[in-house]
Amino acid sequence: MSAKSFLSRMNRRLKWRGIQGLHYNEKGVSAVEFALIAPLMVLIYFGCIELSFLMRMDRRVTSTSSSLGDLTARLATVTDDDMAEMFAAAKVMMQPYDAEAGSMRISSIVDDGDGVTKVAWSDAYAMSPLSEGSVVTVPDGIIPSPGSAIVAEVQFNYQSPFGYVLKLERTVSDKFYLRPRRVSEISRTHKPDGDGTSFGPTS
Repeated sequence: MSAKSFLSRMNRRLKWRGIQGLHYNEKGVSAVEFALIAPLMVLIYFGCIELSFLMRMDRRVTSTSSSLGDLTARLATVTDDDMAEMFAAAKVMMQPYDAEAGSMRISSIVDDGDGVTKVAWSDAYAMSPLSEGSVVTVPDGIIPSPGSAIVAEVQFNYQSPFGYVLKLERTVSDKFYLRPRRVSEISRTHKPDGDGTSFGPTS
């Protein structure tokens, strides 16, 4: 084959075929496809990580509120020292999260037999305690009439460490109702020199 004939054939192969020529050129297809789907794959990857962090926090909040209610329901009388121990237990149960960054409340709800559920006492940290004597609504079948129940509540403001998917701060909360184990109604006593804020960090 002469050099002239070879160059002529190469020119025909390299000739621009317009838009239809894209159909024949398959070089770099994989790279183009990867460039198109890579951002979506990265977003899904970080989204799964963030959702797993959120679910982990939700499990900690649920476990802590359940345990606080259960520990309180085992007592006959709750003292200031008991409340301090409750918060100390919450700090352990919330690990690796800082319990002092959350909000907690333990309350005793009583029905005297008239079908009205009222607050007998309430202790809280980083949130307002329920007013003693105030009427509250509870799910049907929780409190016998007459009878009482312990209500444990935990809230935690979760903020994603990445912020790619869950950009806004979310409040994770849970509430548990448990009936007293040993008595029909758990009483609450305070130290004579106490300020009523024993449920929280101790200095």
